[in-house]
Amino acid sequence: MSPAANQPNSDDESPLSAEDPSTPTRREIRQQRERRSRRNSWIIFFSVLIVVLAIVVFFVYSFSSSENNGDVTPAETTTRNPSPGIDGIIATNAPPENFLPGDCLTNYTDASQPADIVECTTPHNAQLIGRRLYSEDMPYPGEEELRESSEAFCADIPLLENTQATYSINTSRPSEYTWENDGDRRIDCIVSTNDETSFSESLVEEPAVDDQRSEEEQSRNPIQTAQEAAENGSNEDADQEASPTDEAS
Repeated sequence: MSPAANQPNSDDESPLSAEDPSTPTRREIRQQRERRSRRNSWIIFFSVLIVVLAIVVFFVYSFSSSENNGDVTPAETTTRNPSPGIDGIIATNAPPENFLPGDCLTNYTDASQPADIVECTTPHNAQLIGRRLYSEDMPYPGEEELRESSEAFCADIPLLENTQATYSINTSRPSEYTWENDGDRRIDCIVSTNDETSFSESLVEEPAVDDQRSEEEQSRNPIQTAQEAAENGSNEDADQEASPTDEAS
């Protein structure tokens, strides 16, 4: 055997290092901790940002809802026929929020359901005889007090003795929830028949209107009666009929 054969092969086995490569160094541990800390900081930052944005959106939505609820009387959206035909129909399937004081109603079931608005000389089974509006600044008076005052208001409305039908006087009033959340301040008095009989005339000479809102609220959204709506519709039709003549002249 030659002397070269007795020499250890340096490539066969490398000497052991002072540190096991699988064990992280102190510097690597410190870097890992710093990266983890930065990552946690970003997570906290984005979490706080999301919470802040959610709060901002909530207050913006609440403010917008409060502004929209300022007008306690819904705007009239039902299209009314100012010149009803022989059937006397003014509007069909009108939502209850668009009933006006003095409206005579057919196919009426209750104050939460739509009904047809007709001329009062047309057979009908209900009529809105009165309305009261409270100010938007007024706190909720309580269920019992509101019920008693609204029933007294409706009961005091004088009715014409021109019907043989049996009827009931129903009071539609806000709940505490709609008062606080929807700005509902409206009391409606509706007379409806108790059986299959019908009314054939208006039950009131004029509907009762009790507006307890401030002057600013009243000017912003005045109470309109059925008669005023009919007169306004007739005036608009007259203006439209006159306009071609005016243009020709």
